[in-house]
Amino acid sequence: MPALTSSAGPWLGWALAWLATYAVHGTVLLGGAWLASLVVRSPGVRDALWKTALAGALATATFFVATAPRPTPTVSELPRRLVRADAPLPQMRPFAVERDTALPPWAPRAALAVWLAGALAGLARLEHGRRRYWRAAGARHAVADAEAADALRRLRAAAGVDRTIYLTAAEGLQAPAAVGFAEICLPAAALEALTPAQRESVLAHELGHLARRDPLWKVAVEIAAAVFWFQPLLRVARRQMVECAELLCDGFAVRVTGRRRPLVESLGVLAAAFRPRGVAAAGFGDDGSPLLRRAARVMDATRAPAGPLPAALRGVLAAAALVGTLAFSPGVPPPAPAKRVAFRALTVERAMLNADRSGVARVGAGGVLRLAEDRGGVRRELTVRSGADGRPAYDYRENGVPKPFDAAAQRWLTQSLNDARAR
Repeated sequence: MPALTSSAGPWLGWALAWLATYAVHGTVLLGGAWLASLVVRSPGVRDALWKTALAGALATATFFVATAPRPTPTVSELPRRLVRADAPLPQMRPFAVERDTALPPWAPRAALAVWLAGALAGLARLEHGRRRYWRAAGARHAVADAEAADALRRLRAAAGVDRTIYLTAAEGLQAPAAVGFAEICLPAAALEALTPAQRESVLAHELGHLARRDPLWKVAVEIAAAVFWFQPLLRVARRQMVECAELLCDGFAVRVTGRRRPLVESLGVLAAAFRPRGVAAAGFGDDGSPLLRRAARVMDATRAPAGPLPAALRGVLAAAALVGTLAFSPGVPPPAPAKRVAFRALTVERAMLNADRSGVARVGAGGVLRLAEDRGGVRRELTVRSGADGRPAYDYRENGVPKPFDAAAQRWLTQSLNDARAR
């Protein structure tokens, strides 16, 4: 894949290279996870595939751009032979600089501005949805029900979750939800509508979300879909990860409580109030978790409760996916550094430099010295002829604009000629 040109500027070129590489690697990894999910039915495997694809695209794009060999620009040089300062310079045939085929100067900035505008708009919509969701749910308050608190303690002990879990309730909440890192929030009505066994199954399900860090993963995929809005497969990943999380947490609840029917009954009791969760919340009402399929899977006694892929297998899967992506997927390397010096032409006819090579001591009749050079993005051109009074007449320009041949210009002439002699 071609490299960006240095005309984009260092930081801008690196940012665009990273975004372009992420677009390629994200398509490879997320597309692979999507194709695999059409064949693989295990929620644990599918969950591992989608999480590997989500995090892996960020990792491989960063690794590729950070370690990609940067193209070395071709630098045109003056001939290595340089005569003494007090001798006439021989005539040297002009030659042209090899130029990069670059985008218009405004194109990289326009591309980054379009991406940034879309990302900010997506993040703003995400934050607006979060605020609206919790505004509708109302204030959360600690649950004073001793029986529910005692059930949560037993479930934590059975599941091996040793961190403190806060149990709250909200009047306007439509369905139970795991919030953030360590909170389970229940609809206030659910505390009365559910039997103790059903409520315990609901708490076990939500505890499964917290144990798996599902609210945090949901925040990550929501932010990724907003920031990388140009990657439509992130929306597929969001739906698939939610569905896998619900199935896996159903299995978690069955394993921890040892009962299937109360969980299915609680689905029926709460079904009328289901709606998609907000950001940083995961639970019963998430989109992408068809209730009939979930209920049938839970009640199928011939099938073991859905469980996660073992950690060792997840590690092998992640390593294989990342190494394969880096080995076989193209990327966009960061831009090459700007050309240090590119001498375009040097012509000398009957002209002699002064002792320190900062100017021309003498120009014969009909003689001329021409030097044109690109350095650091500035094109400098110098033409010296014999003036009307017989003294050298200087025509010095920077990027085509006439400038006085002052001390800075003299230093440039000396440096250019000395650099050529050093090569």
